[in-house]
Amino acid sequence: MNLVVGGYGSVSAAGANTAELGEALFGGRPVRPSLPVTRMNSVYAEKYPIFQAPDSVLAQLRAADDESLSLLYARLAVDEALTMASLSAADLRGLRLGVCLGSSTEASAFSFDFYRQARTGEATSNAPFRRFVTESISDQVLAHYNWRGISQTVTTACAAGTDAVGVGAEWIANGFCDAVIAGGTDHLDLVPYTGFIRLMIADPRPCRPFSKDRRGVTLGEGAGILLLLSPSAAEQLGTPPRGYVLGYGNACDGYHATAPEPGGRGLRKAVAAALSQAGVNASDLAFVNAHGTGTADNDAAEAAVCRELLAGVPVCATKSYTGHALAAAGALEAVISLLALERGEIPKVNFFGEPDEWLMVTPALENQPVAADKTAALSNSLGLGGCNAALVLAGKEHDGR
Repeated sequence: MNLVVGGYGSVSAAGANTAELGEALFGGRPVRPSLPVTRMNSVYAEKYPIFQAPDSVLAQLRAADDESLSLLYARLAVDEALTMASLSAADLRGLRLGVCLGSSTEASAFSFDFYRQARTGEATSNAPFRRFVTESISDQVLAHYNWRGISQTVTTACAAGTDAVGVGAEWIANGFCDAVIAGGTDHLDLVPYTGFIRLMIADPRPCRPFSKDRRGVTLGEGAGILLLLSPSAAEQLGTPPRGYVLGYGNACDGYHATAPEPGGRGLRKAVAAALSQAGVNASDLAFVNAHGTGTADNDAAEAAVCRELLAGVPVCATKSYTGHALAAAGALEAVISLLALERGEIPKVNFFGEPDEWLMVTPALENQPVAADKTAALSNSLGLGGCNAALVLAGKEHDGR
């Protein structure tokens, strides 16, 4: 598989677009989570910080059109990907097009007010429920751009963004599409916020992936979008590659509803499949962009796979800048991986304490600069329910064969 990435876009706490994201990851602009005083008004006395999208993004919400934050983040990232590719939405209308997005909280975007009204007998319409049943975020993106094509919304929890890119790539590789808008988008609401608190894996301090003193997740939100093109479509459109998707792997270990299999069994299979499809070895990788949530169990399972399959490959853990963006996380990290390959530099972990000698994996640190001196990288995702996914990506300097 050697599919062209014609452009990419992102929205996250680290930036309203990918240029701002790069300034945070590589330019030293500080990014810290904030306490959710208004948006996450829960019953818990202790408030847990979140990586919230910038105010400049939130101000663009089209509330009058019943737009959800997930759709807002998606369309801003799609717009950026198209701009990077020097294309308009109309340029894709003559192609066999697909939209494949990962999402999780979109389903509850309009449910809370409806639920409160229904409990008090004040609900006058079941439109929010009908919307939940009949509309997906991928369909909404198709409609927003007046596109016709196939669509799928992937809901494999925290692996959904990575899976969506992989599924979209498979559509092109198998001849179903010429171009696919692929990625993930998710906004924060009380469902994940209180859910991770009840799982007792939310950290009152900013998350510190792979750090000895890590205590859990800091949630985030946003979107990551890749414009995937077949080589012939890229040539037809005159779109130079900004990167490539070389391989994709997916495996579900079914170990537990929320906890990863301790030895990383499912992730190991997903990584091995992605490397095999890409035709690369661990020694060919510039780095692995780890799922790196900062929980004790997740980091331990992922470290086991790094020790066994990826020994000697530098590790980065970028949720320390963006937070855990749920179903958007893997797609956002795919964008970060392409950006890092283009810059030839690996992002340093944020808020790191000291290495955990039991993990034997230390991410790139500020005082240990690591160059991304190879053309390929691996991006991993682990989701609830034992969902695991991995992508092998290459920078624009890759020969594309």
